[in-house]
Amino acid sequence: MKLDDFGMSHGRITLQLIQRHDAKALYEAICQSIETLRMFPASLAWSLQEPNLDASLAFCDSRVLAALNQENFVYVIREQQSHNFLGVMDIHQINWMENQANVGFWGNVEFKGQGLMIEALQLFVDQLLNGLGFQQLNAFVDVENKRARRLCERANFKLIEIEQAAI
Repeated sequence: MKLDDFGMSHGRITLQLIQRHDAKALYEAICQSIETLRMFPASLAWSLQEPNLDASLAFCDSRVLAALNQENFVYVIREQQSHNFLGVMDIHQINWMENQANVGFWGNVEFKGQGLMIEALQLFVDQLLNGLGFQQLNAFVDVENKRARRLCERANFKLIEIEQAAI
């Protein structure tokens, strides 16, 4: 079985497990989006580091290993027809016994406002809940990130609490 076998697609969106060959597109999307990503350090602390291709390669390699170990699954979001790199979505802190996990995401600012991230998140959540049998999914977003909160609400996440954390 190949990592490509774990993809999903619907409508305009395709999600594929991240692989080494995604590093350049990942790096370019981070560079395009870095100013926006840095506005939300509580949930995107990694964005405070200076982006570089070697770090993107290392990230891709580490996430392939994490997927093989069933610890964390990072998906690249692409537009189905153009294959444009739209962002990243992941499932992490997985509790296989309780069928619970956390999801995270960020989008390439070049494509914001087109409804692509909501399509991706709805596809992802549907697959996790209905395809893989997860009972509970949590999404933690920066309190200041109103777009991410709206995205979660549109994907039927419910606001349970707001945590105040020091950076």
